[in-house]
Amino acid sequence: MDGSLFVLLAVLVMMLIFMTSGMPIPFALGGVGILTILIFWGPSGYLTIANSVWSTFCGDNYVAIPMFLLMANILEKSGIADEMYDCFYKWLGGVRGGLAMGTVVICAIFAAMCGGSGAATVTMGLIALPSMMNRGYDKHIAMGVIAAGGVLGIIIPPSIPMVILSQYTKTVSVGRLFFAGVIPGILCAILYCIYIGIRCAITPSLCPAIPKEERVSFREKLKASKAVIAPALLIVFVLGSIYTGMATTTEAAGIGAGMSILIAILKRKLNIRNFKDALRRTLRLMGMILWILTGAQILSTAFNFMGVSTLLKNAAAALPGGATAVLICMMLLNFVLGAIMDDYAVITITAPIYIPIIESLGIDPLWFCMLFMLNLQMAYLTPPYGFNLFFLKSIVPEGISLKDIYRSVIPFIGLMIIALVICWVFPGLITWLPNRLI
Repeated sequence: MDGSLFVLLAVLVMMLIFMTSGMPIPFALGGVGILTILIFWGPSGYLTIANSVWSTFCGDNYVAIPMFLLMANILEKSGIADEMYDCFYKWLGGVRGGLAMGTVVICAIFAAMCGGSGAATVTMGLIALPSMMNRGYDKHIAMGVIAAGGVLGIIIPPSIPMVILSQYTKTVSVGRLFFAGVIPGILCAILYCIYIGIRCAITPSLCPAIPKEERVSFREKLKASKAVIAPALLIVFVLGSIYTGMATTTEAAGIGAGMSILIAILKRKLNIRNFKDALRRTLRLMGMILWILTGAQILSTAFNFMGVSTLLKNAAAALPGGATAVLICMMLLNFVLGAIMDDYAVITITAPIYIPIIESLGIDPLWFCMLFMLNLQMAYLTPPYGFNLFFLKSIVPEGISLKDIYRSVIPFIGLMIIALVICWVFPGLITWLPNRLI
């Protein structure tokens, strides 16, 4: 076996052992990277590590991350999710599976305001799960739609993982990535709703409709519809400012954070205590992200020293099946990595290796980056370590096991695979909108 390949496999095995032992991901990644450089380079390599980590965080786009996090935390305090759920409850409650479909739509809207998956999953889990289960919904469908709807924040703009991924591409801007995620995100939401409708048609008892005597009038439905005005305005201002060129991604993130504060003030939901709590949570989440990115960057530096990129380029060139086989291997690896580590770590470790390879193969980097994100979204639900599974576990009622949660997401992982295949076969679903707008 080639010496470089043997060392690479040894490093990967050691990394997996550390992570599965319960060691925090940043220390598992960074520790393996530091140990590798110490053995094969010596203490002088630590200066390279310091410079690599420092240069990673010098990008202006990283400033957008705390702004999007603050926007999510403020919106969580504003009560917008409760109002939107009440709106869809009144409009769709009379349809079999209507509450589950409404939950998917709200998760998609919340994703377009928050830029991540955790906030949508936890918020809708606290609001929608008790409501659906009290109405006799099957617990697996109720939990599945919340977990799957929550991860839409990874591909629906503005997405924090897309901000990070854009740092590793020279030809794809954050704005183009944002707009490339719109149609795939809507496609996933539609597939979820179709699946719910089919399951309800086959077995009506899984998702019963609200009794007629509990349904509200059309006038009350219209009155409840005002709940979508503030979210719509926020989405339009953030994405519209990028589309028109009036603001960069970082500036648009600041606009979003400012508007979320204004919305919370107008709704009289923002006080000093809530604001401090939102700032504190933003700081903690940002610290977590920075630690993960630091550990992943250290390991990436070790990979660069080992010549992993050149090794994999040569392997890709010799692989039977050409570009298609290379893409399949990358997607499979991302799927596995995404099931055992955070999406930020997966991006930081693999993107510097993948991007040069796909560019050398003549593959459209925008199309590839969106397939990358769709795959990452799917892996976020994959047992045993899919992060959204544990977000959901933290708020479900007693008596619901992790095994129940695992079982609930399996159909939705299948739907995500279908969405990935559709976008693979029809690349225009990814490239059409950004090519028209930016």
